[in-house]
Parts: sequence; C-alpha cells; structure tokens
Amino acid sequence: MSDPADEIVRTNIRAHQDGGGPITRLFETGAIGSDLLPALDAAAARAEDQGDHEGASRIGDVISYAATVGDRPAVPNWPTC
Repeated sequence: MSDPADEIVRTNIRAHQDGGGPITRLFETGAIGSDLLPALDAAAARAEDQGDHEGASRIGDVISYAATVGDRPAVPNWPTC
C-alpha cells in the first residue's frame, strides 16, 4: 500500500505536469531533484495568474512536501493510478 501523502502529491500536480520535466517526473516516479522546486514555484505562479487559487495552494503543499523530503531518486512502488 502506498503512503497517502504520495497520493495527495500526485492529485495536487496531476493538472500541472510539464511534459517530462521535473513535475512530471515527480508525478510518474516520485523522484525529486534540484530542478523541482523552481518548476513548482513557476507552476504555482501560473495557476495564480490564471485565477486558480486553489490549484496554486495545492502546488504550495507539494512544495512543502518536496522541501521536507529533499532530493531522492525514483521511489519503488510509487502509485501510478
């Protein structure tokens, strides 16, 4: 069984994937690299600019999660549904 936090992360960034970039890597594999936080910051700013305040807040939650977890490779058994 996967960690509920992992499922929440995937839900929060599902609509903000970046075509193979760091957000998509997190979504698909759970990997967190040094390029993720700037990409999430940019995605949150775009969401705010588009009036998606809830989406921006959810990305902010993922930023907190990623900052707490730190850099890591792909996670075995990362949820894929």
